[in-house]
Amino acid sequence: MKKETSKLLWIKSSLLALDFIFVLSGVGLVCVGGSVALELVDVAVVVREVTSHAAVVLALVGGIVFFLSVFGCIAVIGENNSMIKGFTVIMCITFTVEIGVGLFAYFHRGLVHSNMVNLYLKTLRRYSTERRIKISVDRLQKKFECCGAMDYTDWFNTTVGKAVPDSCCIKEKPQCGSVVQSHAKDNIHVQGCIKKMDSWIWNHNFIIGGVGIGLGIAQVIAMIFSCLLLRILLTDYEEL
Repeated sequence: MKKETSKLLWIKSSLLALDFIFVLSGVGLVCVGGSVALELVDVAVVVREVTSHAAVVLALVGGIVFFLSVFGCIAVIGENNSMIKGFTVIMCITFTVEIGVGLFAYFHRGLVHSNMVNLYLKTLRRYSTERRIKISVDRLQKKFECCGAMDYTDWFNTTVGKAVPDSCCIKEKPQCGSVVQSHAKDNIHVQGCIKKMDSWIWNHNFIIGGVGIGLGIAQVIAMIFSCLLLRILLTDYEEL
């Protein structure tokens, strides 16, 4: 019985430690979601349908992980069989959904890219008529040091004509983008904003992906420990 009690304490301590990690991870994901929303506020105006979901998904996952971890702490401390079962089942469902969302995002990344390009090109046509669009596009092009969707020539198909906005210029000054010559790369940023944003998203996805894999491994360990804890509690109950 002493051995079982020692094992019980060890499993409970491990689960509580994992739950604490989940709490921190949940808060971290919510903060990252808010940070992404602020960082990409101008991008969201330009390609709202695509980018606005990223911050929402991160914040939603963070909230779920946070409340699930708090629920797990209460279940473990109280040694409540029903709550531990519920915690394990919800953790399993959450883990499965996370894998599904990750696989969906990976296999549909090409579709997301093409949607971003199409939405950006449509936005460029509204540049001269909508002040909010103009401000956001200019900020975006300055921030990422880019011009157009795929390259600077995208502006030639808009109301701007055979010119680019001044925000495309390497050294911005009034009317610096009014005449684009053959040696444009000396005066303006020639690379498109979609390519620059792809690089930015890839760099951040690498970090988020690493955190996600670590969180997934911790979830699997938590489910195993929950089953072990439940088994010990049920054994003790039967012995009583």
